[in-house]
Amino acid sequence: MSYDPIVEQYVKAIKPNVRVTHCKAGDILEPLTSAIEVTEKEECDKPFIEVSRKGESRNIFVYKGVPMINECWPFLNALVRISNNLIHLEDKEKEMASQLAGNVKLFVTPDCTKCPIAAELLYQVAILNDRVNLEIIDSSVYDDLANKFRVMSVPKIIVNDKTEVPGGFPPDIILKMILKATQK
Repeated sequence: MSYDPIVEQYVKAIKPNVRVTHCKAGDILEPLTSAIEVTEKEECDKPFIEVSRKGESRNIFVYKGVPMINECWPFLNALVRISNNLIHLEDKEKEMASQLAGNVKLFVTPDCTKCPIAAELLYQVAILNDRVNLEIIDSSVYDDLANKFRVMSVPKIIVNDKTEVPGGFPPDIILKMILKATQK
């Protein structure tokens, strides 16, 4: 089955104000080049995708790996949200998200069924709050980081490289746990 017709619909929804820098992730980005600015870095050990708005130096998020299977749709949704400045969070969730600060790592795998829910939430948090440095990490590709942070199951969230938060909870619970971790 080809995803091309679906990706074409996403391309129509993405405004041309998104910039992507990548290494070894060209296959997934190639269909999007008519909608976004894509730059390739030549030298890297593992694939990654850095996403920002044109004219801004801040990366909204970095995807370490290539978003495939279950991670593809949240990634494409994030590009639409960034380009259209769309946030679909409840008011209470927006309030909590705006209070966060620091580095948030979300460990995922392409076949994880709960990971897209956590990714959808955290992509929106990073779009809403420029004090959040979001990294989505495919633990099957970046096994060195998965080992360093003792990732035994996914989704797993690491806040400021020290506090572990399970990612399989509803968005408001995840945000409360991350907020508590950033206030330590």
